[in-house]
Amino acid sequence: MASGSGRGRGRGSGSNNSGGKTQDYYGTIQPDLFVRQPGEPKVGSSGRPQRCFANFIPIEMEKADYSIYQFHVEFHPQVDSKHMRETMLLHENVTDEIGRFHVFDGMILYLTEEWQQNVSFKLNFDRNYRFLFQQEIEVPHPLTGDLIRVIFKQTNRFLLDNAQTINIFNTIIRRCFDELKLTQLGRHYFNSKDARNVREYNMSILPGFETAIRMYEDQLMLCVENRFKMVRRDSMYDLLKKEMQACQGNRQRVQEKMNEMFGGSTIITLYNNKLHRFTRLDWSISPLSEFEKDGQPITLKRYFKMQYDKDIQFDEQPIIISEGKPKQPGEPPQVNYIVPEICFPTGLTDEMRKDFRMMKEIAQHTRMSPQQRLTETRKLITEFHNNENVQACLNYWGIRLSEDLANVNARVLKPEPLHADGIKKYEGKNAEWARGVKDAGIYRGSEMNNWIVVGPNTGNSGMLIQKFIGEAGRLAQTLRVQLGDPMCVPIRGVSPNEYLEGVKNAVKQVAGADVHMLVVMLVDDNKTRYDSLKKYLCVECPIPNQCINLRTLAGKASDGGENRNFGSIVLKIFLQMICKTGGALWKVNIPLTETMIVGYDLYHDSTLKGKTVGACVSTTAGDYTKFYSQTRPHENPTQLGNNLTHFVRKALKKYYDENNNTLPSRLILYRDGAGDGQIPYIKNTEVKLVRDACDMVTERAAKLSGKVHKSIKLAFIIVTKRVNMRILKQGATGTSAINPDPGTVVDTVVTRPERMDFYLVPQFVNQGTVTPVSYNIIFDDTELGPDKHQQLAFKLCHLYYNWQGTVRVPAPCQYAHKLAFLTAQSLHGDSDEKLRDKLFFL
Repeated sequence: MASGSGRGRGRGSGSNNSGGKTQDYYGTIQPDLFVRQPGEPKVGSSGRPQRCFANFIPIEMEKADYSIYQFHVEFHPQVDSKHMRETMLLHENVTDEIGRFHVFDGMILYLTEEWQQNVSFKLNFDRNYRFLFQQEIEVPHPLTGDLIRVIFKQTNRFLLDNAQTINIFNTIIRRCFDELKLTQLGRHYFNSKDARNVREYNMSILPGFETAIRMYEDQLMLCVENRFKMVRRDSMYDLLKKEMQACQGNRQRVQEKMNEMFGGSTIITLYNNKLHRFTRLDWSISPLSEFEKDGQPITLKRYFKMQYDKDIQFDEQPIIISEGKPKQPGEPPQVNYIVPEICFPTGLTDEMRKDFRMMKEIAQHTRMSPQQRLTETRKLITEFHNNENVQACLNYWGIRLSEDLANVNARVLKPEPLHADGIKKYEGKNAEWARGVKDAGIYRGSEMNNWIVVGPNTGNSGMLIQKFIGEAGRLAQTLRVQLGDPMCVPIRGVSPNEYLEGVKNAVKQVAGADVHMLVVMLVDDNKTRYDSLKKYLCVECPIPNQCINLRTLAGKASDGGENRNFGSIVLKIFLQMICKTGGALWKVNIPLTETMIVGYDLYHDSTLKGKTVGACVSTTAGDYTKFYSQTRPHENPTQLGNNLTHFVRKALKKYYDENNNTLPSRLILYRDGAGDGQIPYIKNTEVKLVRDACDMVTERAAKLSGKVHKSIKLAFIIVTKRVNMRILKQGATGTSAINPDPGTVVDTVVTRPERMDFYLVPQFVNQGTVTPVSYNIIFDDTELGPDKHQQLAFKLCHLYYNWQGTVRVPAPCQYAHKLAFLTAQSLHGDSDEKLRDKLFFL
């Protein structure tokens, strides 16, 4: 049946636009995701126009007037393998009834036509006495030939303009990938025939695609993103045997090493193409261990033979335990038992990541240029159009894919000039300006007359330290920074305790004096040593500090003992020291007055399970070059909201104190670290908490000063770095693609109709394809409008002082990320208040 239709001849129900081939599928968007009012303008005007491709395939619905019928499918006896269940539904006993191009996700089946009762059926009623259609068909099991009763229960019927439609359309696309003979691993599809080999680690790199259909501004579109999966050819059993040999058969030691190497990593079971999280190895269970299935005892070995036709060769092997998320809150986690012999590790181990040559080889396969992405996606579109089964499936569902990627009218904002001391200005090249900083000087200097250097003073280390001090002195004159001669304090040894004692000894020697900067010269990147020093100097004894790895100063041995990049390395370190002591390297022109900008981000604490560190960095000056930082831990969304209230109140108090007892008239908050699923909570809860915090501070300021303070206007913006969207700048003929210029803004075609959103490309990359950043304006009563919000976001990407170029997100967000990272990884507590008006965390 090429058409995919069975005997059913559904009545079909009209949609809200039955006369045309396209319609507005706004009903496919969850109502609580809407933050934009109908007709509210969201398109900016600044910048020069630029034609671009986006990695989206437009979709037209040729059938706009049918219903979708939903069925719950059960198998008796139970069939665990999803692949087997899918195969059984393609048996002629089923396809004669419902056609071949139904959509089945493993449990739920969808049809476009009503099922006529041509075989025995039952009438059932649910608790509300609604009629439920039930159908039974017997199908032989693909492996055993035993007859399996397949029971179809109709559970729902809805129109195309329904939130469930998007899930169905995405399942249809997965069905098309099945027809193309691609392999599903997890949620994505990969081409195992085009595997690329990394011989040294006996590993294959599988190219593939991640896809998602959504409603965009004017129509449904399919987003296509290139993905790669690293799969080892050695099974987990092969790796287990190697560890057994290395540990001379000591099972306890092997278990510890395997859990250490693979704990938390992803492993793949190729018999059902599923990905699992490695939790632990368990020697108390083997393939001969029994469990109960359908009321009867069965061994794991027998189970895998029956369900997946897999023969387990080795009975004396432990079992891998994989714990997944609980099905319902409060329930224990789901547990899978996996035989090492028939599963394989994926991804990269720490050992592999340290292998520079291997990472370079992997990058050659996985780091795709814009032209390569364009070529691969166009190749996929051609395969979709040329494959008869894919076309038959799409025709059955009334879906037509465009012949090419979506065209987007983007705009490129002007490059931002950087302001140095006095009237000097300079511009970067490709949004990078390392040379400009050194030539033009810095915007605001700092004082480092009293500074200390702690480190080993023997041999090459002592020479490197003196060379660093000399270079820092020369840079101070060039950049007009007050730098005195440092007090050098040698350490006795290089252990973490000896370093800490050396720093404490240095502080004792200058007891009572104001230390502007303390530099610690480290012999390597030992985390224990670094964490103890940072905790002492940021929490217990607050002093602006800079840790420097002597190996970085020494350079490579191949350079013959002379580091050719010594000057540029010391420049970057010295610029950090300036920022940590209150200086500012440059500024950009932001013509907003009486405005406070806040960045917020999260990071999971490495020592406390379930706890997350929230960090907030806010501006305190009208030139947007002074910042105030705060951190607080939280365990759940309620605490997160309370933290935001606390952060905003303290940030406004700091602004009030720094600006002659005046509050800002606007607060613009950029919130990083939020996924789509959190948008309703943020919209309904966090925005209100921030709004209430602003009102509370305004009322308190009015009581203290005896004068009226205007209500603070608020813009609350979610910043998302992890997006699947790619913007490709079109070549002159429209057939080629390169990376877009820094400052490229997209606010049409591929943005979302329910959002006040835009995409911004702030950076230049010379390898691979640049990833844009999504901005979703959840709430805004500042009346700035989309154009000013886009310009402001780009300007703020220039103000991160740890890099002489633009960063991906507004600088307050990047500062908040660095602060949350340092707090969670090293400090495990709040930094001292004395440091919070400086960028001590860079």
